[in-house]
Amino acid sequence: MPFLRALLIFLLPLYAFAQPYFPVPPVADADRFMTRLPRTAYRLTNATSAQPLEVRVLVYGQSISMQEWWQQVKRFLEKRYPEARLIMVNKAIGGFSSERLKLMVDNDVVSFYPDLILFHDYGNEEDYEVIIRTIRSRTTAEVAVQTDHIAVGQNEAWHDRHCAVWLPALCNKYQLALIDIRKAWKAYLAKNGLSASSLLKDNVHLNAHGNYLMAEIIARYFETLTTGPASTDDGRVLTTGKDFVVRKDRLRLPLTGNRVDLVWNSSTGSASVLVDGQKPSATLGCYYHTRPSRKPDGFFLTHIGQALTVRLAGQPQAEDWTLTITAVDSVRQEVGFRVSGSKTGHDGEGSSDTQFTSRSGRIVIEPQYWFRRKNPGDFRQFAWLKPGDTLRWQVVSMCRDTVSAADEQTTTIVQGVANGGHVVELSGRALSGLRAVSVYQPPLRE
Repeated sequence: MPFLRALLIFLLPLYAFAQPYFPVPPVADADRFMTRLPRTAYRLTNATSAQPLEVRVLVYGQSISMQEWWQQVKRFLEKRYPEARLIMVNKAIGGFSSERLKLMVDNDVVSFYPDLILFHDYGNEEDYEVIIRTIRSRTTAEVAVQTDHIAVGQNEAWHDRHCAVWLPALCNKYQLALIDIRKAWKAYLAKNGLSASSLLKDNVHLNAHGNYLMAEIIARYFETLTTGPASTDDGRVLTTGKDFVVRKDRLRLPLTGNRVDLVWNSSTGSASVLVDGQKPSATLGCYYHTRPSRKPDGFFLTHIGQALTVRLAGQPQAEDWTLTITAVDSVRQEVGFRVSGSKTGHDGEGSSDTQFTSRSGRIVIEPQYWFRRKNPGDFRQFAWLKPGDTLRWQVVSMCRDTVSAADEQTTTIVQGVANGGHVVELSGRALSGLRAVSVYQPPLRE
């Protein structure tokens, strides 16, 4: 028997396109999974060809979240829920444990505004909670937290406590779903006589077998979803004639939240939008930025010395920005730079060791935003930037000053503003076809 088991383990990779690995049984601890994901469950299980409900899923974290398993999960969801309009993207960043990822989360998550986030990250627990608080105060996204798989050479006692005690407590505190990867991983290894290293290509990253197991465990959790009532705990839907009345092509609505969608019947014409008495284009919260990058069409993180993110401030506007490196001191881990906007023009010079605020006040770069090595061996594959290198990003609006219902069933007019009370005013002929207003209210106040 030991010989046969060893032979089977050896031959498994050769049958990757048949029945590749050992089966993963249904999870036995998923009681709260659906109850913590009511909106996602409803939209996946109730979508039909006549009403193909959209489900936006964000995969977020660091290098483990970037691996092939997420594509396998995507294919599983598309096959299991073929009528849902699944939009699934991955914004994970390799090497970004919680102390770095917390710098990115607000801009990354608000710009996509997902229904569900599949989240896994390493790092200290204080910053991990900062990430969760940001998600819960800036979006209505439901969150499914993945515990750590079994790696080699880690502090197993710490990871066991983190996954069995701290993460479940965090999920209870913020009403998050838990995907207990670690428990299922241990059971799979024990049942099939495998070592931790047999599912890894190094001490932590997954090989093909590990990606299979990660995807299958997550799939087992999604298989527990059943048809349930629609969730309204993220906000509310206001309907014409019941919750508001349009008079003389005008509507004034006091609302609480940070995103507003208009749902249309057939309509013609347009309508103008005001938020708290001003055009959304004048509202700072309506804007996000793409990640600063040397290659905007590729992966953004390529060099030590990059600005990982920026903070938008002042009077916003949609435009393209360029940061040019003027000096590099790799020993002190500092760079000098200048910035310019496609509309703003030259907007100042600065150094990475102090806070930079551009002349217009539109761009702020804090010292902690710069990508540095914590230890000499960190990110050895990355060289330092050189004088003359450029980073580029775009500032993009998430709101609209005017809307037309001619080609859309649902239009987002406000997104990313402060999560609180606002007054939205609409005026124009298009309001004759307004069916409803959806208001998104994140569960935590900022």
